[in-house]
Amino acid sequence: MILLEVMSSLRKSIEESVEACQRFCNVEFEIPKINLEFPELKIHGELSTNAALVFSKKFLLSPMALAEIMLKNFRKPEYIEDVRVELPGFINFFLSKSFFKKVLLDIDENLENYTEKNKKNKKILVEFVSANPTGPMHIGNARLGALGDSLSEVLKFAGFDVYREFYVNDAGNQIKKFAESLAARYVQIFDPTAKFPEDGYHGNDIKELADKFEKVHGSSYSNCDRKILEKAILDYALPKNIKNMKLNLMRYKVRYDNWFHESSLYDSGEIYSVLNKLKDGGATYTMEGALWFRATAFGAQKDEVLVRSNGIPTYFAADIAYHVNKFLVRKFDICVDFLGADHQGHIPRMRAAMKFFDIDDSRLKFIIVQLVRIVKGGEVVKMSKRLGKAETLGDFIDQISVDCSRFIFNMQDANSAMDFDINNTLKNDSNNPSYYVKYAYVRIQSILKKFSEIPDKKRLRFELLDSEFEHKLILELSKFPHIINEVAALMDPTLLARYAVNLSSVFHKFYNADKVRNESVSLSNARHFLCLQTAKIIKIILKILKMDIPKEM
Repeated sequence: MILLEVMSSLRKSIEESVEACQRFCNVEFEIPKINLEFPELKIHGELSTNAALVFSKKFLLSPMALAEIMLKNFRKPEYIEDVRVELPGFINFFLSKSFFKKVLLDIDENLENYTEKNKKNKKILVEFVSANPTGPMHIGNARLGALGDSLSEVLKFAGFDVYREFYVNDAGNQIKKFAESLAARYVQIFDPTAKFPEDGYHGNDIKELADKFEKVHGSSYSNCDRKILEKAILDYALPKNIKNMKLNLMRYKVRYDNWFHESSLYDSGEIYSVLNKLKDGGATYTMEGALWFRATAFGAQKDEVLVRSNGIPTYFAADIAYHVNKFLVRKFDICVDFLGADHQGHIPRMRAAMKFFDIDDSRLKFIIVQLVRIVKGGEVVKMSKRLGKAETLGDFIDQISVDCSRFIFNMQDANSAMDFDINNTLKNDSNNPSYYVKYAYVRIQSILKKFSEIPDKKRLRFELLDSEFEHKLILELSKFPHIINEVAALMDPTLLARYAVNLSSVFHKFYNADKVRNESVSLSNARHFLCLQTAKIIKIILKILKMDIPKEM
């Protein structure tokens, strides 16, 4: 859309002016991507660059002197009306009136087909939540779900072929502890003095599953071999937990294209194939009975265990096989992994493993999601799945609007800790960002209903939309495709939620300052068209973020 074209042309013109300065001053260096910003104040233009400030030392000139030289060699691209230099060396650009008209026409004519027109030949797999199925999901999974699902929707809208996946950890040490805990609770039904493993799962959900198993099977497993009991009760309980995970995530508006089971890597032999390739490639060694990966040979700071001394592969070994499956078997171009705060150390070792398999590790994107603290009435609710004190996702959904929750989680950077106050988020006022954005949409709909018919856009006098608030609103609307591109480039869905709030704020200011229906029919019709395009953008954002489209509030 038009702003992206203007920014592209502007960057090219700035590069050309820098190149001209290089020739004049006999200075050589590679020009990086030109930074463009959106000034807050109209007096600084609609776009600005700090290029003169960045490059001044290379030319041995002051930023202002370089900016003036750049300006003399600057070719104004289409839609740039004026260019001004300002202390301490910024170059500011002012857009023409034709730009603002073009923005509104672009939205009206191209927004609905945006995805098709920007189709990209790239497959992206987004793996998120992937909680251990050893107990109910907690509030941290709610944050992961909101961010992962929203990013997937933005990437899909941007034209990528997006595939959502949940990695089910149904093998390995945690599942072993889960089975042992279930078996212990089952045995305690018949022998209350029986010991429970200290490092087992102490949650009430474990006891409830054991009780349900007993109601189905009675005492038939009470005196059998412990391994037989563990397998039987695991086969009973694990599918139930996974089913509940699926149901709660669906309630949270999260649906996956695939639930990939870790156990399938063992059943197919893929994990052993990967281990053999690592051995054959000289990337492993044995120490104290365990098999180690020479991660330091591929850029990591320390080596990692692949197979424990008891012969059981580690989670890391399975995850290598899983990522080899993603890239080399299923042929995804980019894989995005959402990881919890305690998985930071997993990144360098996984990148090292990908390098061994000649997979460009830049194709593997990691997003670290920090912890969430639940606050109720000023008190922090502590969470520990193993101790059975977790605030479960199901309970959380029962207490709060899903739309509100997902939106708030998308407002704050993933890599920063977060306090989530349930009481505050239930308020229907401007302090609730979800409500604020929806209210902007409803307010526009109420305006549009006052017009008996939609004005013919061919007869609209766009030049009448020249107030400060009208220009700010149109400029904000023009940023939408830029924001979509930024989310895709940075893998950061919070940019879209923040943009939605800012767009709503700009609209509310316009609404309060400029009466849409007024004594001038021509101006009223032009503002009607502006409101119509604003509603389209907000509605698209609500759909991308999977929020209900309100009819009234």
